[in-house]
Amino acid sequence: MEALHDKISKSVKDFYEKNPFPGFDLNKYKNKEDLYNQASWYGKLVDSQIPYGKDVIDVGCGTGQLACFLALKRRNVVGVDFSENSIADAISIKEKFNLENVTFKIANVLDLGLPVESFDYVFCNGVLHHTRDPYLGFKNLVKIARKGGFIFVGLYNTYGRLILKLRRRVVSRFLNEKLKDWVLKKQLGKLEDDRDKRETWYQDQYVHPHESCHTISEVLGWFEKNGITYVNSIPPIEIFKPVSSNEKLFSKKRKNFFYYNKASYLLVQLAWIFTQSAGGGYFIIIGQKK
Repeated sequence: MEALHDKISKSVKDFYEKNPFPGFDLNKYKNKEDLYNQASWYGKLVDSQIPYGKDVIDVGCGTGQLACFLALKRRNVVGVDFSENSIADAISIKEKFNLENVTFKIANVLDLGLPVESFDYVFCNGVLHHTRDPYLGFKNLVKIARKGGFIFVGLYNTYGRLILKLRRRVVSRFLNEKLKDWVLKKQLGKLEDDRDKRETWYQDQYVHPHESCHTISEVLGWFEKNGITYVNSIPPIEIFKPVSSNEKLFSKKRKNFFYYNKASYLLVQLAWIFTQSAGGGYFIIIGQKK
């Protein structure tokens, strides 16, 4: 229970009670097709490659769009978040479309309390870097993954986050609505006609009470210590490898010294200062439990 009451957890929980993320207007989802049409490219990519009938969990599911979207194809999906308001929003989608195969629970990634080896696919996107102990949270993800199951870990990168941190300084000094919209457009690509959602994104990226940043080598070190084999990444951690919208997420990468060493990781991350600046320096690494 300590994880539920530490100072960082409390400040982050309070933040998301006020700013459920990523937020949405329920009225914009007229039918189940809208869940698909409004899903992100990332959501559509993983949805196209996860078989029907699998057990999936989204740890830190926020307002539940990804969990509900993945449940459309008869998968058994659990969404976990420690924000009560976020879970309430997630349940509103579930109930609107009668999605009986998705369940939402209130829990902290640092103290999940879920059965071990229960899930084939474990998602944790943009969560661990908002905790007091990201590595402890990662170990909890490993516990609930089945042998042979896949783990998705999305984090802010130490190098790729630098430009956003610079923008954050500028925005905090010269705050106005036009500047806020400009920095949001850098990340979202386009601005929806939804001021509440835009404010939620702004708060998450520019006013958040706690975040940490991580390197490729650090996360791969977590993998090695916990019996997780590196499988893939978004964007690629392989030097000179382009991003592909048709990426086979679960195809294991063959070891190649040119790609898999600290020097190449450093070059990749230095490039992310510019190529990942629009996305806030966010990266996802996918591993498989041995």
